[in-house]
Amino acid sequence: MLVPVDSPHVLAIGAHPDDIEIGAGGFVHRLIQEHNAVVHFLILTEGRQHPKEGKFYEPSLRRKESVIAAQHLGVPAKNVEVLEFADCGLHEVGHQVIRAIESRVHDANRPRPFDIILAHSGEDTHADHRESHEATISALRNYWGAVLLYQSPSTKPNTFHPTLFVNLPEDSIRQKDRALQAHASQQNKEFMKIARTVGLATSWALFHHLTEKYCEAFEIYKWFWL
Repeated sequence: MLVPVDSPHVLAIGAHPDDIEIGAGGFVHRLIQEHNAVVHFLILTEGRQHPKEGKFYEPSLRRKESVIAAQHLGVPAKNVEVLEFADCGLHEVGHQVIRAIESRVHDANRPRPFDIILAHSGEDTHADHRESHEATISALRNYWGAVLLYQSPSTKPNTFHPTLFVNLPEDSIRQKDRALQAHASQQNKEFMKIARTVGLATSWALFHHLTEKYCEAFEIYKWFWL
């Protein structure tokens, strides 16, 4: 395990609904199934932005999809929090985003600190992903736990340098796909398809000569064993 504790407490941070599932859904499923992890999702925006100009997704729909998707991975509805920062506008509210993340990480009412935090990798062509990454790293300057950075469809391939590879059993890859399919409003996007999910996971496994295996890849930003 990454940390010497039973039932690790995990905070997964995403800029939009579906980001966490795409980048770390299989790992989240394994942590819950195999290590009885307590996982919380913190989603910074409601994902209202639509590819077609002048159109927007209904926030209540995307919130509902996020809860259903998380439940497929084993995360209870009460542990899914969706904030109301403007989609494609995180660059305008950087300090507010930092404070929002800090307040969750350093909440004095939490039963215990988070052991693992999952967040966006920094080198990304999507501005919200970059801002989410920078805000998270800033908010975690006084955090002493494991910080792992996940890949998104817009992560720059030549600048993502993973050093942690999590094997995904068949059940985890299938539950990850079910979580992605729960985002019904996004199914017209190629990166939501099972072919992409399985293809990327297979590619990372084959790179390390793990035949007939799947992997999710992470950059280790920091990791303390205290």
